[in-house]
Amino acid sequence: MTPERPDATISDMEASDSQPETGRPKKLMIIAGDVSADKHVGLVLARLKELAPDMEIWGGVGGDCMKAAGVEYLYDLREMNAIGLTEVVKHIPKAWRIGHALLDSIRTRKPDVLLLVDFGAFNLRVAKKIRKEFPNQQIVYFISPQVWASRPWRITTVAETISKMLVIFPFEEELYKSRGIDAKFIGHPLTQQIPHESELMGRDEFARQYGLDPNKPIVAVLPGSRKQEIKQHLSMCLRAVEELYQDRPDTQFVISKASDDLNGLFQSCHGRERTEKLLGKNLVYIEGRDNYNLFNNADVIWAKSGTTTLEVSFFGKPMLIFYRGSWLSFSAVTIFKTVKNVGLPNILAGRTLVPELLQLDCRPQQLVRYTRDLLDVPGLRKEISEELKSLRRSLGDNDYITACTKELLETLEVAN
Repeated sequence: MTPERPDATISDMEASDSQPETGRPKKLMIIAGDVSADKHVGLVLARLKELAPDMEIWGGVGGDCMKAAGVEYLYDLREMNAIGLTEVVKHIPKAWRIGHALLDSIRTRKPDVLLLVDFGAFNLRVAKKIRKEFPNQQIVYFISPQVWASRPWRITTVAETISKMLVIFPFEEELYKSRGIDAKFIGHPLTQQIPHESELMGRDEFARQYGLDPNKPIVAVLPGSRKQEIKQHLSMCLRAVEELYQDRPDTQFVISKASDDLNGLFQSCHGRERTEKLLGKNLVYIEGRDNYNLFNNADVIWAKSGTTTLEVSFFGKPMLIFYRGSWLSFSAVTIFKTVKNVGLPNILAGRTLVPELLQLDCRPQQLVRYTRDLLDVPGLRKEISEELKSLRRSLGDNDYITACTKELLETLEVAN
């Protein structure tokens, strides 16, 4: 964890406080509490530092991409590694301490603008506390909480606390404007971040890299990036791998591992499910940074519900979306969700384009059943592929980095 206080000394802060407000460098504070938020905002911050090198930028919560952009932060996002209702409850004391430290940073350093990125469960609570204590604070929110999918009352919190929403789905702009909230569609980050097919490995190269046969089916397995997700999903996925392998021994499986921090969990799952015999044969691992090469060459993808499913759809690859959580968390989601589906590709398509295997349906037999269908019917895979690719076109081709930077500079009243 980085220090709980910025590197400035007390005398530095006093000197800063004594300076007149006009003419001083502008100040921007960011809170980005998960990996995708850190990735998306990191590119924006790198651009900001180019255009406004004198600006003082720091993070309340951030990760590796913010650090790569030259932005230090108070807390590493890995400390916010909790999902679901029951899991979050266990982390309330830590979240409370972090929230108070962030308020202290605002009191001390007085940012002109606070930028909240995704991470709605935490950021909206923080926004309420900030607005109460600092009624004139400019708060910009980049990557909206999905108020249109679940817990719609959160839009009231947005209206009461957020100065401007920078949204990544076209329909969100009108949704917020209809409630009197200043909002701007700036484009979806994935439309700019996913490389062109020509920049990625072809099937022969990918197979050679990972010891696979390019002429045999490849099934990609994406169990999640958080420890709780691995605990919930990996054993189930490994049982499905074993069952499908017994039925179709030519099938190859590639499991994406988000980080080395998860090695112990992966090893214990293999031991428990007795699947070590497949390792290096029909089952291999890749690092998460190589996911796009995997998506480009897989025939079928098993993906944990989340942003990854939208990435997969951009590649036009047939997928199965799965998720299993605690029953309390799942019940809360079921009660409060306002859309039929939970997978982003299905939500954007307005119908169940790809199967969603949730809770009781999230079991090996279902993964095997649907995978057989997809492998046996090339025409079905092609039809799904074309419809998934059309989702990318529906998001437009706005350069979110340029648009987000412009909006922040205007809010900070810095000349472009």
